[in-house]
Formats: sequence, structure tokens, C-alpha cells
Amino acid sequence: MSTEPRPITIDDLPALAQIHDPQAHGDRIAWVVTSIDAEADTYTSAIWIGNEDGTNVRKLTSGTHRDANPRWSHDGSMIAFTSNRPPVLTLPKEEVKNDDKKDAKAKSADKPTRHPNQIWVIRLDGGEAQQVTNLKYGAGAASWKSDGKAITFSAQSDPEPDTAPMTNGGVADERIVRDLSYRFDGAGYLERYSHIWTVTLGNGEHSQITWGDVYDSDPQWQPDGDMIAFSSNRRDDRKLNIGPEQILLVPADGGDVQVIDTDDASFASPSWSEDGSRIAWVGHRDGKALTKNDTLWTANADGSNVRNHTAHWEVSVGDAGMSDIHGTSEGRPIWRDEDIYFLASWQGSTHVYRISSQDTDDSVRVTNGNRRIGGFALTTDGIAYVSGTINRPKELFADALDGSDEIQISHVNDDALAGFVLSNAIDIKATAPDGKEIQAWLLPPANRQKGKRYPVILQIHGGPHAMYAYDFFHEMQAMAGKGYAVVFSNPRGSAGYGEEFCACTRARWGESDMPDVLAALEAAIAEVDWIDSNRMGVTGGSYGGYLTNWIVGHDQRFKAAVTQRCVSNFYSFFGTSDIGPYFGEFEFGGVPWRNADLLLMYSPISYVDAIHTPLLIVHSENDLRCPIEQAEQMFVSLKYLQREVGFVRIPEEGHELSRSGTPSRRKARLSHIIGWFDSHL
Repeated sequence: MSTEPRPITIDDLPALAQIHDPQAHGDRIAWVVTSIDAEADTYTSAIWIGNEDGTNVRKLTSGTHRDANPRWSHDGSMIAFTSNRPPVLTLPKEEVKNDDKKDAKAKSADKPTRHPNQIWVIRLDGGEAQQVTNLKYGAGAASWKSDGKAITFSAQSDPEPDTAPMTNGGVADERIVRDLSYRFDGAGYLERYSHIWTVTLGNGEHSQITWGDVYDSDPQWQPDGDMIAFSSNRRDDRKLNIGPEQILLVPADGGDVQVIDTDDASFASPSWSEDGSRIAWVGHRDGKALTKNDTLWTANADGSNVRNHTAHWEVSVGDAGMSDIHGTSEGRPIWRDEDIYFLASWQGSTHVYRISSQDTDDSVRVTNGNRRIGGFALTTDGIAYVSGTINRPKELFADALDGSDEIQISHVNDDALAGFVLSNAIDIKATAPDGKEIQAWLLPPANRQKGKRYPVILQIHGGPHAMYAYDFFHEMQAMAGKGYAVVFSNPRGSAGYGEEFCACTRARWGESDMPDVLAALEAAIAEVDWIDSNRMGVTGGSYGGYLTNWIVGHDQRFKAAVTQRCVSNFYSFFGTSDIGPYFGEFEFGGVPWRNADLLLMYSPISYVDAIHTPLLIVHSENDLRCPIEQAEQMFVSLKYLQREVGFVRIPEEGHELSRSGTPSRRKARLSHIIGWFDSHL
């Protein structure tokens, strides 16, 4: 018995799966499917495999835990992956010794998470997965040695006494802080450093090959070679700014570390050519500059002949898009003979591009259409990629390299989507007051009826240097399902429109961008005759929360607003956010003791007495990026002024609640947001 499709709801979140991290060997593809286990209120991930022609698709791992990061061995006979499944190996005795000098509370505080990710290997010709790594704090994604006998990875280990950014004291459960950056959103307190390791498959021997008070990550083993490339910040001033990283080389058996190019850079994603003679990576020089386009670089294996292949290109290399149904993909450049394939973001789409490694400007776009490519891999005859659109969450596709033969390989979300009415967006061209064109979209209400007028919600993205894309948002579709029109745009400060556009907000948050989002709203209203301009709401998270606060302090047109994980006070953000000292100084234009007037002039808290719009504040209590004190200042001030304000505090969650938080709390967040608009619009 068939049922009519219905609008999607908040409660349908667990029905949607994330397809991500495609990896290919020959004509075979492996990928990850992450699903919500509603009963356990958690996520599970399974690795799937199939052929590039869409045949022989099957689940490779059970998916009862978090199996992720599939990486093919060079001969294609094995896949290494990370998993938090219960270990079958016992930690070495020296790893579990207790330090009798520590108080019991302190010992409890620094216990590793139960079942951290370890690397496992499964053979494609059958058999159970075998655990390979056996480290106290787990292991990161694998990179194979060409002969299939060893793997490199990054892992945390206990530092030398009194050297970590933060340690637990021995008197009670006090925390002793040493470094400027001693905590990080999503990771918590930084008690350990991370380094590059290798493990031999035959005997399970682990070897640590880098050392020091650094965070080494993303190692890639040189094909048919003895070097490992990795990312790290090893600058002398790294304690003042842990953010920017460089590309480095280290011998696979340990030794001196070599920096490729300059250490004043923000580089990532090293990728060896097929013969190991050259290396590519993504990023930009000037490590403190947060608004520069990432570009594509190459060098010889010894670090010589560094070239920037997209220096004069306005398109930003990498995926700058966003979605709340999106899993992480590797995203590094991929070599094929003399060509390099890579992701790049431009005007709301992320696509795969190709450039010759002998060239510096002449790139070719490989994929097409209004879509966001979240990750890709090269197959024998073409390309595989995960792709989503505004009304379809991502699935895995394969295509010829000329874009002539696309097929859909995975169909994980098909059954769920068949039961929903999903809105597709109307493209809107808005013009800001100074004449600048702004890209925007209008998502109509689901099952819109002719002649009826609907309330509208203006959505503002975070970042600010990211972009809304042609990609699926459950949050927006749920709003459309409740009868709202949704307007979203990429104002100045967004990525994907060139460096000048991206840098416009520096030291001018609120001033340079508010006119753009309001112009998008006005253009959408002018485009159709079914929006009720007397029932308008505004919401956004992170930077979008900042701009929501700023707008309601400077404009009275909205009947309701919801600010999420917001910034309200630049002055206090400098000292309370995990990125305050370097992000704050660059973005806001100064530091509290020299530039107090400037910081407060662009802080929404300074205009709180002008806020009359009913405002709901939603904030996670463990948010270290935009600390909850930013929300508390807004709430206390508005309560003191006797304005209509609500405050929802989400326990145990961080800045990424809306995308990867506990499923029940993600639903609670949406219930409060949409509920606020229901009661006011």
C-alpha cells in the first residue's frame, strides 16, 4: 500500500545517511556510509565497495561501530581502515602502567577514550578484519608502503613531563596550563602532541619517527620510496599560532625533518605523484592570512622546483561548501600521469578540475552542473565522486573524465527520499546598495499553494570564509516542510568569489556584509508574489550568529530572530575562544589593549539596547570556538533591559552540534529554532 510523499520533518533526520570519502583502485571503489542509530543516539559507519560500472555493490564491514577512512593497498588486495570497534589486541604493559605519584582523580581525568580508533586491515578475497595498530590513544588514517608490508599514520602519545600545553596536577584534579593554545573545540584540553608513526604488518612492530612539541598529521608514504610527507606547524612561533601548517618530509625510518618551500605558509593535503618523483599540496603562503585563496602547488621529491599552478586563478582550491548531511572526505589532489585532479569552489558549486603539472594556469573543469562534489577518486576509466544538490543529499556517482557517462552507484537515501516532498531552490540575483552582485537562493515552502502567502526565514552561514552551495540542508528543508520560505546567500566575506570579495569583512564585520544579506532577502521578496513581508525571521550560526545579533541591533524589520553559537563581544572573544588570539586579531582588526574602541564598535553587545526583535539564543555549553559567555552576555543584557529573549543551553556539545552533534540534541536544537519562529511568525 503506497503512501503520498509528505514534507520532511525534524524527526526524519535519522533517515538520512552521509555518503563520503570515496577511494578507488582500478575499477573498484570503496566509500563510507555514516548513519544515525536513533535508539543508541549515536552514529555508525560502514565501508562499502563496488565497481565503477555500478555492479557488485556490497557492504564490506558490518557498520555496528565507526568504520571509516578506507585506504587501498597498492596491489588492491587489502583495505586499511580506522575503527572504534572493541580491540582484539591487548595494550603493551608499559602503556597501561599507573603513575603512583598521581592522585586518583588526576589519573581518571587523563584516561584515554574507551575504544579509540585503531587501524584494521581487511583482505578483499575474504576473511575477518585484522587489527594492526595497538596504541593507547588510537591511530589516524593509514597510508600504505608500496610493498604492502607497512603503514604510516599519525597518533598521539604521552609527552615528556611538564611539556604539554595542559596537564593535570598531582594534588587534586587541578589543570596546569602552559601554552596560549591549550584547548581546541571538539578535542577539549590539549594534553598530548601527535606524531608520525609506522607499523609493520608482519610482526606488528610500531615505530615513532617524529618527535617534539608539535602536532604532526596526514602522513603520506612516497610510492616506491623511503620518504613520508606530512603536515605540521614547526615554526619557531608555533606556540603563538598553532593554526597554519607546512608540508614536511621525513625518512620512513626516522631522521631529520625537511620543510618544503617556506614555513610561513598554510599548507595541507600532501599527495605524491604515481612514481614518487613529485609531490602536490594545497594552500597559500603567509600563514596568518585567513582570506587568501588556497592554490595548488607542486615540488620535486627533494623539495626543489616549487611551483604554484593556480596563482592567478580567482577560484579557491578545495571544498568551501557546507551542509548538515555531509561526511568528511579526504579531498587531497590526485595525480594521473602528468595531470593533477583537485576540488575547487566557485559561485556556490564545488567541482573537480584538472591541470597539467607542467602548466601554471590552464585548468579544465571535469564535473558539471549546479552541485557540490564532496570528495572524489580516479578509477581506471574515469572518476568517482560523492555529489549532492539542494534537494538531494549526497550519493556516490561515477563518470567518464569528459563528463559523458554519469551513473549513480550508491542508493542509500533513495527509499527515504521517495517518501518526502523536498523543495528545490530558485536562483536569485541580488544587488547590494553599492551595486555588487550577490548570489542567493530562495527555497519555497513544501507543497506551496497558489494564492497563499508564507512567512520567510533569512539564513546566514558561518565562517565567514565559507559558502552556501548547491547542497542539501535538512535544517532548511525542515523549515520549508513547516511552511516557511527560506532565503540564503553568500555575502561579502564568503569564499568562492575571489580574494577581494572574501577579504571585504576584515575589520568590518556587520558593516560590509549586512547590506548584502538584506539585499538578498529583498530580491527574493521581489522575485515572487507569495512571501509575506510582514512575517520575516532571521537566523544564523557562528559568524551567522554574529550577523544575526548585529542585524537585530541595527534593523527592526524582523518579527523574530534566532542566534546560534554566536559571537557578541570581540573584546572578550580574544581571550576566551580557542582561536581568539590569531583569528580575532586578523578578522577583527586588533587586540583589546590597543584597539578596544574598534573591537567594541563592531561588537553586537554594544548595540543591545537597540534590540527589540524577540531573540532566541541557542548555544552549546562545551563550545570552545564561540564560548558560551558570548551568548550569556546577550541573554543577561536583554533580560536586564526587559526585552523578549529566550536562552537554550545544549549540554556536552561543541561548536559542531548542528552537523555532527548527538542526534537527539541536533533534533532538540531544530525544535527550539523552528518552534520560536512558529510562535512569532
